[in-house]
Parts: sequence; structure tokens; C-alpha cells
Amino acid sequence: MTVKEVYNYIDSFAPFCAQERWDNSGILVENNSTEIKSIMLCLDITKEIAYEAVRKNVSLVISHHPVIFSPLKTLTSGNPAVILSAGGVSAICMHTSFDLAKDGLNDFLAKKLSIGKAADGSIDDETGLGRIIELSEEISAKELAEIIKEKLCCKAVRLNLPETQIKRVGVISGSGAEYYPVAIKKGCDALITGDVKHNQFIDAQNDGFSIIDAGHYYTENIITEYLLEKLRGFADDVFIAESNRDITEIIY
Repeated sequence: MTVKEVYNYIDSFAPFCAQERWDNSGILVENNSTEIKSIMLCLDITKEIAYEAVRKNVSLVISHHPVIFSPLKTLTSGNPAVILSAGGVSAICMHTSFDLAKDGLNDFLAKKLSIGKAADGSIDDETGLGRIIELSEEISAKELAEIIKEKLCCKAVRLNLPETQIKRVGVISGSGAEYYPVAIKKGCDALITGDVKHNQFIDAQNDGFSIIDAGHYYTENIITEYLLEKLRGFADDVFIAESNRDITEIIY
């Protein structure tokens, strides 16, 4: 099995052509001489991940976030892409192509949360980004945040607490707080996402709307679970990297 064959398989359920114009999804490190015998999964290809792949003689690493995003002006020995290439390891990165795919990351996040029934349509009709969930009964923002924290195994969850109850919830993995006004227009009472800015919390509070920040890592790391199941029948040896972790710490 080749890198291109794995790429084509991923392309069949998360077309790379659908990625945002600013994105860099696809085969970002390629070693054509290597037969794909093992695949390692992760959210980010950090230096730690790259060294683990080389140490374990992995053929291919598949990540969500691109190992090369901004143009590289120099190649240094500590750059993860350089480590992979020097070690004969290929890399496929499926970023916004998977975010926007039908039954992609946002669908899987909504399913993982299992807090209600998925509603038809997306939050952003133009791109197809985000999903909407109808809860079976109204709950408070704090109650919803506690459920999310448990479901996604978050270290912490940040949110604002309007007085309104929540029945209809928007979900955007990664960083999607900018879409909260669109979520309001779609009838949502809250938005689950990550990387929320202070001013976005303030604006949402003034609008009687709750934004629940479950973290960029925790709303997207579930891609490793998804791919583990999706690729198991396609490749013999597929596993999640031991080094795949939230590198941030929270001190209270």
C-alpha cells in the first residue's frame, strides 16, 4: 500500500478539494520508496510526535493540523516535517477538508457529545461549517458545560452564564466563536467551540447567549478516535500516538 492509496481512501470520505483556500491539507511529507505498513494518528505533528514516529519505524503519520502551514524559509533539524522526512516517514494532514466533510469532524463531535438530536443543516450555510443539536429539554449553560467537560475529558471548560435556558445548541470544532451571531440567527441558545476571546464572551453575554469554550484540542482530538475506526479495515497496523496529548497545563 502506498501513501497515494491512503490519500485516495481519505479523499473518498473527506475530499481534499473541499478545503478552505487558506488551508494546506493533503500529502505534506512523502516518501514514495516506503510501503505503508503502519499508520500513526494524532491531532498535531509536534516534534515529540515526529520523533516517536521515527523511533517506532512508522510509515505514515496522519494528523488533523498541517505539519507545514506557513511557508518554510529554512529547514532546521528540529522542524517536525524535517524530522519525518529525514526518518523516511510520510505525513497526510486532513484539516478543513475534514471539518467541512459530510459525516466529518463536526458531525462526529455532535455524535460524541450525545446530548440531543441532530437538526438538519449547518450553522454556516455558505461553507457547511458547524452542526446544530436539539436538546430533549431545557438546561442551564452550567449544566451543559459540565456534560461537555465529562464527554470530552476536558481539563477545564470556560463559559459565560446568561440567565436564559438552553434548548438548541450549535457545535463548531476548533475555533468557531466568530460564528456565534450566525448561530443566534439559526435559533441557537448556545455555541460549543474553542479558542474563545474575552470580547466574544462579553458580546455573547450582552446578547443573552452562551459560548462554551471546551478547548481547541478537546473539540478536535476526537478525530483520532474517528480515524482509528475508519482505517482499521484499510490498514493492518493503525494506532494513536502515545505523544498525542494536550501540551498546555492549567494552574488554579
